[in-house]
Amino acid sequence: MINFDNIFDKLVSETHTIHSIVSPLIANDLANVLLSLNQAPFLAEYIREVYEVTENSDALLVNLGTLNESKILGIKEALISAKKNNVPIILDPVGASATKIRLDSSLYYLKHYPINVIKGNYSEIYSIYSKKLTTKGVDSHYINKEDLLKISQDLSTMYNTMVVATGKEDIISYKDQSLVLKNGNQCLQKITGTGCMLGAIIAACTSFEMSMEAIALAISIMSIAAERADKTKGMASFKISLLDEISLINKEKLKERIMYERL
Repeated sequence: MINFDNIFDKLVSETHTIHSIVSPLIANDLANVLLSLNQAPFLAEYIREVYEVTENSDALLVNLGTLNESKILGIKEALISAKKNNVPIILDPVGASATKIRLDSSLYYLKHYPINVIKGNYSEIYSIYSKKLTTKGVDSHYINKEDLLKISQDLSTMYNTMVVATGKEDIISYKDQSLVLKNGNQCLQKITGTGCMLGAIIAACTSFEMSMEAIALAISIMSIAAERADKTKGMASFKISLLDEISLINKEKLKERIMYERL
């Protein structure tokens, strides 16, 4: 069994500030998810304050969901602050497989800043590894799981970062080690921003311990909450039920349902 008891105990008993630069499309839900897990969200991207906000935070989540010139400048300033002040950085390269600016930005951040975790769907991780665009949108492109395992491990070694590739099964890799998590529900694909929410949960968990176990805990919180959520009435009800289940999650529920493979 993956041992994340200590991380979960800290998550529910200690409050960390998670600075999240995200799309306004998901900002409210993301903030509420962090609050429901006893964490303090701070959502700032204005260039004149992001350095200070990051400096006083316990983790920085950079999400490329909605880009503009001002946001790109704010991200750079936040990354400079995180690097100088040893704040863990989680990069969610939304759409890196779809447009050149997103892919080039992701590669630049990986090269110049100490990214601790990069989390993307299969196609985003493949694009960053291959440095090629693969899709016309932000959805995952089918890639063989065995190939993704090797790509994730190679990418992790290349940039000395933990790699999370999300899809039908979620892969966590650090150099030559990998965990494959097998929980989840297809309804997550029909709700905007669930991947962004997962990025925030990963930022929260890794702010307490930078480890594969912490990331496995974060993924399991989202995936098992999705399994437990009400799927009988429609997507609006499912979303509300998902948020309820995240707020009600505990170690017993996680241990009862978690399915994984260590490679």
